Amino acid sequence: MIRDRFIFGLAMLWVIAAAVILTILLAIPLFAVEMSIFHLSAIAGMSDASLWHNYLVLMNYLLNPFVGHLAFPDFVSSSNGLKHFAEVKGLFMLTWALVLVLLPAFVIFVKENLRIIFHNGLRVFMIVPLAFGIIAGLIGFDNFFVYFHEILFRDSTWLFDPTLDPIINVLPEQFFMHCFILFGVIYELIFYCLYKKGYSRIRKQKLK
Repeated sequence: MIRDRFIFGLAMLWVIAAAVILTILLAIPLFAVEMSIFHLSAIAGMSDASLWHNYLVLMNYLLNPFVGHLAFPDFVSSSNGLKHFAEVKGLFMLTWALVLVLLPAFVIFVKENLRIIFHNGLRVFMIVPLAFGIIAGLIGFDNFFVYFHEILFRDSTWLFDPTLDPIINVLPEQFFMHCFILFGVIYELIFYCLYKKGYSRIRKQKLK
């Protein structure tokens, strides 16, 4: 039983990490859509192609473990800005590592441990993002975004100065809000699939 609970915990951590990675990857096409909606290229004072290229340079740096230096083709960057992006890259690399290392635990959980006790546990995990959504709605996304960064990062380098790090001008709060919503949708879909699979397994066991 202890082993099963341990596997359950690792599997849930894998789901969270996987949802984060999927969100990050989908944030790439999402940015392309938001470029048009919020006229980000006009804000940046460059063409759509140039802005898109700069964004891809950023994402390649954040997602590629073999890229150790960030240099935007058309944006200047401060030391604090580069430091923050390096911290974000570290978190992304940690998340990738969790997805890879914990995958066997997730597979074992799906194959062996979708019993009723864990089925109920899935309900709890499904409620968590809804609770955060309610909190964000009550305090406002801008305040939620600040608290989120204060929890994840030790210093205030994430508070970009647009004059020193103009890249922040084309990463509006709405974009990050949509990324959070996207994460919530992906997260809930994964847990719904697990819940449905477990429910089907329980029904089959009852029919035997």
